[in-house]
Amino acid sequence: MKVLVTGATGFIGRNLCFELAEQGYTVIALCRDINHPYLIAHKNIIPVKGDILDTESLTNAVRGCKQVYHTAALAKMWCRDKNDFYNINVIGTRNVLELAADLSVDKVVYTSTCGVWGPTIKYPMNENDPRIDGFAIDYERTKHLAEIETRIYAAKGLNVVTVNPSRVYGEGPITDSNTVGKMISGYLKGKWRVIPGKGTQVSNYAYLPDVVQGHIAAMEQGIAGNRYILGGEDVSFNTFFGTLQNITGIKQSMYKLPQRLIEAYSRFELVKTTLTGLPPVFLPEFAARLRKDQKYSSQKAITQLNYSITPFAEGMAKTIHHIKSL
Repeated sequence: MKVLVTGATGFIGRNLCFELAEQGYTVIALCRDINHPYLIAHKNIIPVKGDILDTESLTNAVRGCKQVYHTAALAKMWCRDKNDFYNINVIGTRNVLELAADLSVDKVVYTSTCGVWGPTIKYPMNENDPRIDGFAIDYERTKHLAEIETRIYAAKGLNVVTVNPSRVYGEGPITDSNTVGKMISGYLKGKWRVIPGKGTQVSNYAYLPDVVQGHIAAMEQGIAGNRYILGGEDVSFNTFFGTLQNITGIKQSMYKLPQRLIEAYSRFELVKTTLTGLPPVFLPEFAARLRKDQKYSSQKAITQLNYSITPFAEGMAKTIHHIKSL
């Protein structure tokens, strides 16, 4: 069976391509550069040059595919033209859904993010919970708008399922979107010495192979129009770096940076970027997020998709081993 994966060079997309290819699918790997170093070579993976904003190339990629995994997105913290977030994440998703409907694709799995729920107050959020604050972060806002597109097409009869990974970590290239990999690599090299605030802020960490299997399970078992959180364990910054120390045996001198200093630095970065156009290291909306937890429940995916969660320490050990080998 032919399946399409958009975003085939991305952190999730490249691993999804490989797993599908290993299972015997013919994978049409849509990417803007078919010679991209992150594209995995495999006899069952066919690189196709294209763009989700270019309907002609996208049509050629979708045609003949029975299933579509739409993982492509703009997942950066900052972009010189903020309209790029809307164009890629919303219009690009609409293009994929429209062509999937027109070309009689059997099913679409759309990769969203737990960021559409944003911060949590006390308990882990699930798929039925509303967002508790506004959308200061462009990535989260446009992924939310893209989810609205999936609901519109689901109402029209398209068999589309949404999956919502949390903070994904695992074996793969260390890129701007792979923030966990950057933290681990920086710690190993002695270059990451900062713990935000008191280190008690909690995020949900999902191991990459679990997320990939969750995508495939959503294609096989997911109910049309539904969304599924693909998460892992809720872990504080203190626990994160404590786990790193325990696994590696490396004890770095870590400094807890007060929240007020983080926010002051982020405002300086914003002014710098506004005046010079240079990319920021950090922005105020991300600094503000460090005041709040991000806890999510994967119980629905566990129940309906047989989703499984790798223990955080086990996933970290494998990730650390991979990063050391780079």
